Amino acid sequence: MILKNKVALVTGSSSGIGKGIALGLARAGARVIINYRKREKEAKEIANEIKSQGSAVITVCADVADKQQVCNLVNKGWEEFGKIDILVNNSGITRPSSILEMDENDWDEVLDINLKGAFLCTQAVAKKMVDNGIKGKIVNISSVNGFQTEKDCASYNASKGGLNALTQSAGAELGQYGINVNAIAIGVVPGTNIDVNFFENQDEINIILAKTPIGRLGTLEDCANLTVFLASDKSDFIQGEIIVLDGGLTTLQY
Repeated sequence: MILKNKVALVTGSSSGIGKGIALGLARAGARVIINYRKREKEAKEIANEIKSQGSAVITVCADVADKQQVCNLVNKGWEEFGKIDILVNNSGITRPSSILEMDENDWDEVLDINLKGAFLCTQAVAKKMVDNGIKGKIVNISSVNGFQTEKDCASYNASKGGLNALTQSAGAELGQYGINVNAIAIGVVPGTNIDVNFFENQDEINIILAKTPIGRLGTLEDCANLTVFLASDKSDFIQGEIIVLDGGLTTLQY
């Protein structure tokens, strides 16, 4: 088990990609801290599933956009397991709207959760890693929207572009402490909470499939597998990278 004896904190892991990643890390041997903001029932169900696999797990409610709640989240995880080796910044939302009509509060909420939240969690966990001599792994869950924008998604696009820059900045600063920081720019993956209606539009899906060399959409398992690799010792020489996981979708520009 590639992550045996490791402890992983996955933000926004009560559903969607975060859930898939948390389950994948547990299968790889990690003890897992499940974070949720509203979905307590779902978080406990995932925790029970992880326990049934033989891994230790706890659930912690916290809004990653709130510094005090982030500190509480990290401290609770640390108190329970004595360390955190892996942080996966997965929490993310979107509020689709044109720039001309976008509500300021919607803009703030998307940037707060998607970007500020990743910063706050990175800062809180990295400080403890440095203070305790832990050579840890931080994996940011980004999107192809961070460099190939989508109409009516300005706040989401900006948050993921910022997350990519944060990944490179943190990688440049934290490498000296033996902390690897990388991001996964995910393409089209059903099972997420970003836009459920989108996946019900077969015409749109067919357009995407026609532009995807691999010929299929992504899966939660795809996301989990790459996260496990980046969270493991096998990725020790990868730093500050934004790795695209999209079946080749972004290679076909025209």
